[in-house]
Amino acid sequence: MVLQRPDTLTEAISKHIRDAIVRGDYPPGARLPEVALAAELNTSRGTVREALRTLADGGLIEVIPHRGVFVSQLSVRDTWEITSMRALLEPYAARLALEASAADRVYHDEVREAFERLRAATATDDPLAVADADVAFHRSVFARCGHQMLLGELAKLQVMSRRLVLTNQLFAADAPTLVGQHAPIAAAIADHDPDRLETEVRAHVIEAGELLLSRMAAIERGAGRRADPDATRFGSWPAAATPGIRRPDALTGADR
Repeated sequence: MVLQRPDTLTEAISKHIRDAIVRGDYPPGARLPEVALAAELNTSRGTVREALRTLADGGLIEVIPHRGVFVSQLSVRDTWEITSMRALLEPYAARLALEASAADRVYHDEVREAFERLRAATATDDPLAVADADVAFHRSVFARCGHQMLLGELAKLQVMSRRLVLTNQLFAADAPTLVGQHAPIAAAIADHDPDRLETEVRAHVIEAGELLLSRMAAIERGAGRRADPDATRFGSWPAAATPGIRRPDALTGADR
């Protein structure tokens, strides 16, 4: 049995504020005053300050000197940067997980069960339940990759992606097709095909990113800000090609 370490108070406060931001309780641009939060959560300002620092590291909030702490206002560019980072990192993490766990029935069971929970969530009218199930499915695909730094970066990206999707009501509009979009990923894992898995994860993340870009652009235009939904204005999406890696014994004398 694995002993689960309980959250510290700071971690619990950070999660509470994070979830409130994702739900929309604190909209983009909203100020997060330490004193009011400490009173509301019955804790000290120091604990709230540390929790806010954690959220700032993850990109959910921004600290503006001499002004205060505010919920980040994600732009079209932010949307492209978040989704393009996912398209770069998540396919590789998924591949590592499948290669490391190809014969591990626990891994396959976790992915299959997460997929079924996603299917069940799309039958509800609860966008938060769908968002949680979507995040959980993606996490089940790459969680066993064995690369802790990569997992840390993906955890931050998942928080920001979930917020993007919820604030743009992406799940509410597209829940009927969500299962079909994720089915090729589950199938690639069931078939033990890391090449196909990497391709399917990348294609899915990019497809979702393009939809988000177009919706964020519409929001920015509605707010009177200039925006362009064309992601190529920012750069190309990550490609499937992987650079060749030289073995240590192939290094030249100048490289050593």
